[in-house]
Amino acid sequence: MMFEKMTIIQILPEMEEGGVEGETYDQAVYLARQGHNSIVISGGGRLLEKLEREGCRHILCPGIGEKNFRCLKYIDRLRQIFISEKADIVHLRSRLPAWVGYLAWKMLPAHDRPSLVTTFHGFYSVNKYSAIMTKGQRVVAVSNAIRDHIIKNYGTANEKIALIYGGFDTSTFDADKVSEDRVEELRRRWGLQDRSEPVIILPGRLTKWKGQDDFIESLAIIRDLPFIALCVGEIDEKQKYTKKIREKIAHYNLQDKVKLVGHCDDMPAAMLVGHIIVSASSTQPEAFGKIAIEAMSMGRPVIATAHGGSLETVVDNVTGWLVEPQNPAAMAKVIAQALGDEEACSAFGRAGRQWVHEHFIAEVMCRKNLALYKQMLQEKKRKFSKENLTVLQMVPELEGGGVERGTLELGKHLVQQGHRSLVVSGGGRLVELLEREGSSHVSMKVGVKSPLCLKYILPLRQLLLKERVDILHLRSRLPAWIGYLAWKSIPKKKRPLLVTTFHGFYSINAYSAIMTKGDVVIAVSESIQKHIAEHYSKEQNVVSIFRGVDTDTFNPESVSSDRLDSLRAKWGVVPGKPVIMLPARMTRLKGQDVFLMSLASLQDRNFQAILVGDEPESSTYKNEIANIIEKYNLKDCVKMVGHCSDMAAALLLSDIVVSATSSTPEAFGRIAVEAMAMGKPVIATAHGGSLEIVIDNETGWLVEPSNSLAMSKVLDEALSMSKEQLSCIGENGRNRVLSKFTTKTMCEQTVETYKRYLRKQSIEKGYAQDAVSVSTVSHKS
Repeated sequence: MMFEKMTIIQILPEMEEGGVEGETYDQAVYLARQGHNSIVISGGGRLLEKLEREGCRHILCPGIGEKNFRCLKYIDRLRQIFISEKADIVHLRSRLPAWVGYLAWKMLPAHDRPSLVTTFHGFYSVNKYSAIMTKGQRVVAVSNAIRDHIIKNYGTANEKIALIYGGFDTSTFDADKVSEDRVEELRRRWGLQDRSEPVIILPGRLTKWKGQDDFIESLAIIRDLPFIALCVGEIDEKQKYTKKIREKIAHYNLQDKVKLVGHCDDMPAAMLVGHIIVSASSTQPEAFGKIAIEAMSMGRPVIATAHGGSLETVVDNVTGWLVEPQNPAAMAKVIAQALGDEEACSAFGRAGRQWVHEHFIAEVMCRKNLALYKQMLQEKKRKFSKENLTVLQMVPELEGGGVERGTLELGKHLVQQGHRSLVVSGGGRLVELLEREGSSHVSMKVGVKSPLCLKYILPLRQLLLKERVDILHLRSRLPAWIGYLAWKSIPKKKRPLLVTTFHGFYSINAYSAIMTKGDVVIAVSESIQKHIAEHYSKEQNVVSIFRGVDTDTFNPESVSSDRLDSLRAKWGVVPGKPVIMLPARMTRLKGQDVFLMSLASLQDRNFQAILVGDEPESSTYKNEIANIIEKYNLKDCVKMVGHCSDMAAALLLSDIVVSATSSTPEAFGRIAVEAMAMGKPVIATAHGGSLEIVIDNETGWLVEPSNSLAMSKVLDEALSMSKEQLSCIGENGRNRVLSKFTTKTMCEQTVETYKRYLRKQSIEKGYAQDAVSVSTVSHKS
């Protein structure tokens, strides 16, 4: 059986009372009983004796949960523990120990790291410190409310999150197993033997968010009713909040009706002492609400504040009552209702017991965590076998160009197929999306044209070896030189397969020749493949793979009217006037000047022309564009709108899309493909990749490069067409994209190329090894 015995290490601040500690204890004991090596690392606590009695091991790290720099000393110790114990799983359960554990885990080579799980146990404040709980390879959310919180505030991919509710121990929280002596012992200890009033219990550490202050305010409102209320939980007399609660009890003269009884070692009996159990969490909701399910398991009705996990554990008017948080009057009303309706309390108690046994038992929680552990180990095994690849792509930065978006698309596909995706770049606006889609980003400014970039050669070499990279994919010239030199410094037998992608008609020189150095060279079009053969005399191991478009994103049906309206308003687009769009970074090679000159030649100016794209760092070309607009009186019909983060909506807003590349042809023509995918007719210059994408007079028009009069003539023809005619051309274009130019096709062909050349490389290395062996034998003979 796979993973018959695993070593699982859970790390948390301490093993005292509380939901996190209880779930850690339950999980540890379950694992030990299943025959696994179950280890807990913490700063100690009262649960240790029970834990070790159940066959678990505890490693004491005093102060691992204390917020001071002394806890950093445990980073190296944890690293050594992970190695010496041969840990399969590390499960981090609280923020500060999670940082220590994560840093220790990161110090290990990727193939030696245990699988990393984090559990999001609470509605932590949203900041970088709390973000550590999203760093697990899988993140456990203890409720739907927590899962939504993680996605909303940290952008964590839903598929990375496992929803695993907490649970109660059915052997401990069982009313039939609690003797009358245990209940009477607590009544005696708490001074209840001679009192007959109904008992209301609020279990929880004495802290502001547990809502004891609101609870007491509500009791003051109904003080004339018969009851005795107990706050059961750890008390820190040094805290200001403890003093505040004692003062509030005295202020309302509730000393005879409200008791702070401190920690209780026998919570099942405590629940039976109570008639009604209250969960009054106030400023912060319960992430799950373990107290509520434990109370229901003992057949007790629950009053809980209606937020967070309580909305999922308590069924209003079936297993208890839900009340508005921080509303003492509302809570007082419900407590009074419960005190006056013993029959309803009994019915709710019975319904609650059945409900939690069906949904929230600890064994189900533990079983699901164990299944997650096994799944992660299977994924790790696949990841580090040749069945799954580790691919490292290099680009200068991750801003908004076609090369960058292609890098993200391939990274996403790799992750979805179970491969590892790493990207090295100088950073940029797309990094967050890259990581959200499952790739790892390593920041190196490998695109800065300075001798200083050579300092990255050694760190990159170390990264390639440490991460056991199978494929090094170089996508731009300067990073390619850095990557190539790092790759060359590795012994041949340990080198990854080197892949370069020729993305453009680069200037022909020794600097650009780096893009032909790959074991395999990917050309983004047949035009580029011919360019490589003609100018670099390289034909062997050159593969043509058309770039593609994400047809889920670039799909007319996926763009809402709100997105269109937002852009219309932002750019001041006038309804009813045809929109001609040129989407491209503002550089001379993209031909904005030629486009504007073609507009100047049009007699009828009943159109809106929109230039979409990042503006140049230098103002020279922008000034030239502005001068053309001024000279030919185009101000009323041309807008420069800068960068757009929603190109699908932008293209859908247009009627005609122009690709006007002039001096240098498009290697592929991504803008043309994206526009066609959105069902828009395209006017493109007739050179380079555009010749392979646009079919003249069928999906758009091809015009002579740098010829503004030719472009003007075609624009005039297109603008004179009816909407139906333009729509027909657009539909032809969309059909062509779906059949030939999709991201899925591009990514599948790329991965197949990786595998094909890896097999070829493996065979060649095998032959070389055989030759060495034969030579050695002959020499010895």
